[in-house]
Amino acid sequence: MPQPTPAQMHVDRYLTNLSVAFVQQSRNFVADKVFPVVPVAKQSDLYPVYDRGYFFRDEMRPRPLGGEAAKAGYKVTNQRYHCEEFALAHTIDDRVRANADQPLNPDRAGMRLLTTQAMIHRDRDWSSKYFKTGVWTTDLTGVASNPTGNQFLQFDQSGSDPIGVVDAEKDRIAETTGYEPNVLVIGRKVYRTLRNHPDIIDRVKYTQRGVIDTEILASLFGVERVVVPGSVQNTAVEGAADNFSFIVASDDMLLVYAAPEPALEQPSGGYIFAWTGLIPGETNAFGGVIQRMRDEKAHSDHLEIRVAYDMHVVAPDLGVFFDSCVA
Repeated sequence: MPQPTPAQMHVDRYLTNLSVAFVQQSRNFVADKVFPVVPVAKQSDLYPVYDRGYFFRDEMRPRPLGGEAAKAGYKVTNQRYHCEEFALAHTIDDRVRANADQPLNPDRAGMRLLTTQAMIHRDRDWSSKYFKTGVWTTDLTGVASNPTGNQFLQFDQSGSDPIGVVDAEKDRIAETTGYEPNVLVIGRKVYRTLRNHPDIIDRVKYTQRGVIDTEILASLFGVERVVVPGSVQNTAVEGAADNFSFIVASDDMLLVYAAPEPALEQPSGGYIFAWTGLIPGETNAFGGVIQRMRDEKAHSDHLEIRVAYDMHVVAPDLGVFFDSCVA
């Protein structure tokens, strides 16, 4: 006697409460977590740079009876920013939207696609502008043994002293600029090494918290924030085998003073100029906007993300880059 099979009694459909999409979490991205973002109305303009040498002298003199006070002055130069606009689009055909089964949502997926790629591009810019040698006044290089000059013993080597290395640079920057670095950006491999470093474990082993995280490291290194970038990019072209890697170098580190917020006559290692005036009242704090446009001839909706910013190293003396912190 024939009986229907289970497969004949059920047609596979999408589960409405489950889908698998690899969307990176915003906390992994670094571009908006270190330097202040300066909203600007125009695409390009000038900002003043004061020569700090004039402000750190002592030119006070006794004023002679009936005479004038000694006079002091200062020098100021101008630097230019120019916000470049970047954009990316995604098209949703009416037939695709009408034929999509739950939980598929072409609009939501399109938004995530554009937003994630914009954040990846932004982190790549941040890394190329700030997180490499030749950017800051001082570069230090980690070596496996016998450090000399602008070298230090790599943190995964026996006898290394990461806290002492950072403290020495904090003192040097404070002495030459008047500002003590307050942010430490560390690559993923460096973070893992520091969490397992014997000196650091020894300092926290008697505390109530046994897990060494960024908050504990910030306290140990005497900075306000420790930032560990974790954003990932696929460098393979479409059609080739995927090639995933961290955007920000995993074995390097940046110590820098970053102003709490942008302000007049407030130094900062870097500033990010965001063209919020590109579409007044519509852009976000980073100069970004997502627009939806209808293309009736193509019977499609056109999603487009636009961002406009310029990342500047404003005061290179306020930062030091540590290259090859681990072997």
